[in-house]
Amino acid sequence: MTKRDLISPTDLNRDELENLLALAGRIKAKGTAPLLAGRTLGLLFFDPSLRTRVSFDVAITQLGGHCIQIDADREIYDLEPQEQVVMDGPAEEHVKDAARTLSRYVDVLGVRHLSKTGDWERDGQDLLLRSYAKHATVPVINLESTQHHPCQAFADMMTMQENLIRTQGRKLTLAWSNHPEPKSLGATHSVALTAATMGMDITLAYPLGFELDPEVMEDARRQAEQAGGTVRVINDLAEAADGCDVLYARSWGSHRYWGDPEREAMVKRSLQSWRVDRSIMARTNNAIFMHPLPVRRNVVATDNVLDGERSVIYDQAENRVHVQKALLVQLLK
Repeated sequence: MTKRDLISPTDLNRDELENLLALAGRIKAKGTAPLLAGRTLGLLFFDPSLRTRVSFDVAITQLGGHCIQIDADREIYDLEPQEQVVMDGPAEEHVKDAARTLSRYVDVLGVRHLSKTGDWERDGQDLLLRSYAKHATVPVINLESTQHHPCQAFADMMTMQENLIRTQGRKLTLAWSNHPEPKSLGATHSVALTAATMGMDITLAYPLGFELDPEVMEDARRQAEQAGGTVRVINDLAEAADGCDVLYARSWGSHRYWGDPEREAMVKRSLQSWRVDRSIMARTNNAIFMHPLPVRRNVVATDNVLDGERSVIYDQAENRVHVQKALLVQLLK
């Protein structure tokens, strides 16, 4: 087979995404045979992980394969992703050498790396992840980067389908929420792009200064138009919640303050009202509440929303396993 990577949700077209979700649904309903016996999944984590780490390990194990996990930030040396450089700095090895070596050991490679140089133009390129994908001879899966978190978004779409029956034309509000630390835009970008691909009517709600990446916005609008959906922006949380079928809360950092977290923290002191509570949920169309976790309780959303009957946050977490089983099967069979 031709090597295929999953870096962004747009690496799958709508038909491919629907096939993946359908396979995940069958796997969830009927269980799995050891379809990947003898196969090895390598996971490189340059950043902390709970759900991604455990769900991928469970997925490959239940498919009959084996998982090797490396805490790359502690267990391997600095890597150089740039081409044609004189490596006289802290990097001990070039990514191409690590990627080509790992390709001799594993059948598929997952990488989580959230670049934090403080320069959005650089961090937004996901250089290390894309360098692994360029040089590895086995499929590379994005386990979360500065720009994307496709596996999370696919599990979220599976969860929406389970609760809404159909997603075409349904209203999704993707709402910024407060958080004491700057957060990656990866999940937000990927959920927006995936929902656009599936023809949802998307409302992006955020305070001024917390816009999404312009290229991602352009791509989301294009995908939505092709699929019969829409994308709009509202800078008021309560208004954005009106009549939605899904309210998805997520914090993300600001491009404007990307290299200045103290300035971002100062700005966010006036944005504490950007929190999902019962009064916000009451404005929705009996919406399901979603969040990818981990969540700061009573900062991002109140306990009574997170623990309420319309909350599906644990369904989202469970569906990571089923979607990732389907993904591994499609990449390796």
